[in-house]
Amino acid sequence: METRVYLLRHGQTYANVEGRFAGRTREELTPQGREQAQRAGELLRVDPPQRIYVSPLHRTRHTAELLSRALGQAPELVEEPGFLEIHIPPWEGRYKYELRADPSLQYEVWSRMPHRFYLPGCETLAEVYGRAVRAMEDLFHRERGSVVAVVTHMVVVRVLLVHYLELPLAAYRTVPVPNALPVLFRRQGIEIRVEVPFDEGPEAEEMRRFLERLRT
Repeated sequence: METRVYLLRHGQTYANVEGRFAGRTREELTPQGREQAQRAGELLRVDPPQRIYVSPLHRTRHTAELLSRALGQAPELVEEPGFLEIHIPPWEGRYKYELRADPSLQYEVWSRMPHRFYLPGCETLAEVYGRAVRAMEDLFHRERGSVVAVVTHMVVVRVLLVHYLELPLAAYRTVPVPNALPVLFRRQGIEIRVEVPFDEGPEAEEMRRFLERLRT
């Protein structure tokens, strides 16, 4: 019995365009981000999810709502805190050039060696990895034999790909994560295969090449 999970990052936000760290702030999708979400829904018409799991933030819920509308169905939306964005309060809403200018904020460590990032009162990458994998494993168990989607954030998509592709956490920055590109996780028994099922332009092709390199 196969379980299929379509994992995708939310659509483009203004923070993405402006070079700000959004964190857990309320961020709106750009017009392009809304188009990306709608296009994801159009693609998923061939294999419609029965439920969509979302991080409890506005940008992920909005992406899921637009996706559902384009899908032409009304799958249940389920909030899952395990798929939340990384929690780094001192960075939230700030431009990345500001963060780089203050060594005490450890942004350079995050940029170069994210698996070694540590700032008191903030989540580490390993902590995000742990909660995201637990949430995904719970989902696989709960949704056995179903088709579902997960709308989350770049950090979460990356750590899940690192885990299921059996990469070290140090490889985090090598994983491409475009906005609103559905990546399919096929699980049968204990076997999981990750693939890019839709032929959708250069970003999908980049992700497909990345996966092919790992298999050779």
